[in-house]
Amino acid sequence: MGINFDVCIQDIKKKLILNDQLYGFDKEQNELLQIIKKTTDFGESDSAIILGPRGCGKSMLMDSVIKSLSPESHTLVLLNGLIHTDDNLALKSIIQQLQMENLDGTFAEGSYADNISFLLESFRAGNKTASKSIIMVLDQFDMFCSHSNQTLLYNLFDSVQSQQNPLCIIGLTSRIDVIELLEKRVKSRFSHNIMMLKPLSETSQLLERFKHYLTINKHCKLKADVLKNWNNNIESLILDVRIQNLTKDLLKSSNNSTKLNQLIFMALSNLSNDKILTVENLTNTYSTFFKKDMILVNLLGLSVLELCLVISICHHSEIYDQEPFNFEMIYDRYCKFALRNSTLLVTKRQVIIKAFERISVMQLILPVAVIENKNVLREYRLYKCSVNLDKVKTACNMYFRLPPVILQWIDSNII
Repeated sequence: MGINFDVCIQDIKKKLILNDQLYGFDKEQNELLQIIKKTTDFGESDSAIILGPRGCGKSMLMDSVIKSLSPESHTLVLLNGLIHTDDNLALKSIIQQLQMENLDGTFAEGSYADNISFLLESFRAGNKTASKSIIMVLDQFDMFCSHSNQTLLYNLFDSVQSQQNPLCIIGLTSRIDVIELLEKRVKSRFSHNIMMLKPLSETSQLLERFKHYLTINKHCKLKADVLKNWNNNIESLILDVRIQNLTKDLLKSSNNSTKLNQLIFMALSNLSNDKILTVENLTNTYSTFFKKDMILVNLLGLSVLELCLVISICHHSEIYDQEPFNFEMIYDRYCKFALRNSTLLVTKRQVIIKAFERISVMQLILPVAVIENKNVLREYRLYKCSVNLDKVKTACNMYFRLPPVILQWIDSNII
């Protein structure tokens, strides 16, 4: 039982890491499959754009449809707007992926005009019956819209309209206004097949995914009673109010299933000896990984010098009733403390300025007026403290090997 059960758990964890299983988009999957099959089966060129926020499953949807097709039925061309930053790079990649470098004795390289002419002539030479279908996927489609005059998009969509070589163009983007980015001549040649993938919006949807990921199928060779106990336990977890509240919190922080995958993976990695997933296991994992006090984490990541500056800032803010301060004020307060304690070395001024700037970057202090500060020397720019002294005391008590003199200093505002 142990070996088989462990294998099943490892299989679930592997699927969570790969995150390549499409769930909840059956309608969109069938719709996209029909669009592509018109090209692969009947030689009818077409184009479509898949919209949706980042992480919702656009690429996964595309991959699932491509995997369902016969490899012999098409040639796949993959472009990415982050990689192919101009039309010439994209064209060269298309020619390479189609293995057209040496077609009919003509080697395709050189200027953009030569490359586009070569590609279009190759498309025109094809026909519906004899030519192999081309599926072209343009990830980060909105970035292709920023290319000069949208020449590549115009010619590709024009090739779709000409219905010569079977060509299907699929754009993936998270910009909902992408159609407005297209020039009029490009927009008129686009087929206007638009698919919107909606993100998770209800707790019930997240709970369904929770059940889908954790339910063990019968193909795992487990004893019937073990399989039944595990799946019944998952059903009871979904009905538990604590798990429902946990999924509500997850949905507030992220509208995709990435954090849910991480939560399940870590919970499965910490299964108890009885090999049962418990509410306590899930809630403890959630608290450990998703409910960290980031201010406390940042404070514990400071150097001793930076922590001393934060203490000086908190003392100054308490004494002067949260009035704005600049580096010179904090530097003067820190130097008085350092000179009175032989255990601390008085650091060079430039090093302290760098430490002060890092505190600002970590947003433990915030600038009062950014516009006004631009014309002021950095030593005299005004800031306000964004942490309280109690939080700093907690961090100091948890800080590894912090000098005792600093712990004593926290409790004294007058230096």
